[in-house]
Formats: sequence, structure tokens, C-alpha cells
Amino acid sequence: MYEDFGTILNRGFKTWVRNLNICIPFVLNFFVNLILSVFFFGILGVLLFASGSGNVIDPTTVSDEELYSILWNGFSNNIPASIALILIFSLLGMFLQSFFTAGAIGMAKKASETGDTAFSDMFRSGSKNGFRLFLTTLMISLMLLAGIVFVVPGALTIGDLNSLIENPMVPVKGMGVLGIGILLWTIYLLALNIALSLAPYALVIDELDPLDALKTGYRFFRANKLDVFFIWIISIGLVFVNSFVGEILGSDIILVSGITYFVPMFILQPFTTILWTRLYLVGEEREIYNPYELLSDPDEF
Repeated sequence: MYEDFGTILNRGFKTWVRNLNICIPFVLNFFVNLILSVFFFGILGVLLFASGSGNVIDPTTVSDEELYSILWNGFSNNIPASIALILIFSLLGMFLQSFFTAGAIGMAKKASETGDTAFSDMFRSGSKNGFRLFLTTLMISLMLLAGIVFVVPGALTIGDLNSLIENPMVPVKGMGVLGIGILLWTIYLLALNIALSLAPYALVIDELDPLDALKTGYRFFRANKLDVFFIWIISIGLVFVNSFVGEILGSDIILVSGITYFVPMFILQPFTTILWTRLYLVGEEREIYNPYELLSDPDEF
């Protein structure tokens, strides 16, 4: 079924309005990762403080400088354990996010195809595709990190980066090369992010393995560059507007600050997930429902 870009936006919006429960995976992801973060910082704090506190009896009498020194000494004495803890919790957080993201895409797929989705669709899709999406996300993260090669020549030219960090206003030989490297890395990150935007959707919707999902996502981008770019701009633009409103009004009005904090998980992420899903289904010429057919019968809406 062919739909132009305007139709995708219009019908995607109506699908979201009809299925507000698509926000559930994002809300669950937020709270689960919040709990995970509490455990992480708790365990890390105990590890570092217990190892570096020495003869400190009352932690409340420790100054900020002494506290930083204790934590640094604790980290220095437990580098392998600290790195292992950070790595384990980072991968666990990434896996949980992949599970809920796969669940959200599965719900968006069901809603786009039939007009409705249920909470059970999240668990079904997350269980089936969560681990493969985790591997895909890990591969994309490594590809993004590989762009650091653009910064290496500038870093080698400068040599000692400590002088740059301590006195950023003082001219240092190689700053121009480093600046160009950072600019190229930024362009690389943006280009790769846009080009592989549809990879997670290809993986979940077509149940592909990670490599095939990356290839399919990139192939889809090459065939639909403008549509992919426009939806990417809309996704980033909505986040920017929400952040701008929170920054301008949130500092004076606590209620506005709270609302803008929760808007992404309740509105923006579910809505853009439906847009990406519908774009992929339309581009792959799948059968999807027309909201106006359901609206013609008010009893079914």
C-alpha cells in the first residue's frame, strides 16, 4: 500500500491516538533502568568508599575534597572490579532497553496492521526479538565508537592533553587538527545514525538477524532517503522543542518542568515509533490499516 509522507504522518498520528498504550514499554523501561541505576551506584559507592575510606569512622565529617580523594583511591585500588561492574550494568541496561524497544516496535507493528494493539504484544515481541535487538544495538554502538579514529591524529599532534584540559583557552599546537577531527566524528555519528535508523524496525518487523537487519535498514534508507531524513528531523525537532520549553518555562514553573520531563516517554517516543514503523511497512509494501475505515464506524473506535 502506497502512502505519501503527509499521509504517513496523518495516519500515524491517528494510530497513536487510538493506541496510547504504546507508551507502556517506554514507561517500564524508564522505571526498570532507574531501579538498575540505584543498585549500580549503591554497589559502586560501597565498593569505592569501603576500599578507600581507610580509618574514617564518621562519613558525615568528611569534606568534599576528602570524599573525592577517598572515592578516587577506592577506584584506583579496585580498577578491574569497577570496570567489570560498569560493563555488567551497562550491558544489562542496554539489554533491558532493547527488550522494551522491541516490545514497543511490536506493538506499533500490530497497531499499524490491524488498528489495535495490546499489552501482550509487548511481551511477545520483546521476548522474541529483544536479544537480537540487543546484539544489533551493540554492533551499532561499536560502529559509532569506531569514529574516534577521526580524533586520533589531532590527539597525537597535541601530545599531552592534560595541558589542554587544564588551560583550554591557551593555544596549543594541533588544536585545528583536533577540531576538524571532532567535526568529522560528529558528521559520521549523524550520518550513521540516520542511515541505520530503520535497522531496529527491520529486525523486529521482519524478525531478521542483526547483520541482515543492518543491511536491510541501510537498503531501506538508500531507497527512501528523504522520508527517513524528514522523520528523523521530526523526531529530533520534537525532542528539541520539548527541551526548549522545559528550559525556558521549567525553571520558573515546577509543573511545566515535570510535564516536559515525562513528555518524551508518554508521547514523543510512542508517536515517533509508530511513524518509523508505518514508514517501514509502507516502504516494504505491506498491508496496513486505514484509520478512516475504522472511523466510518464510530462504534468500533
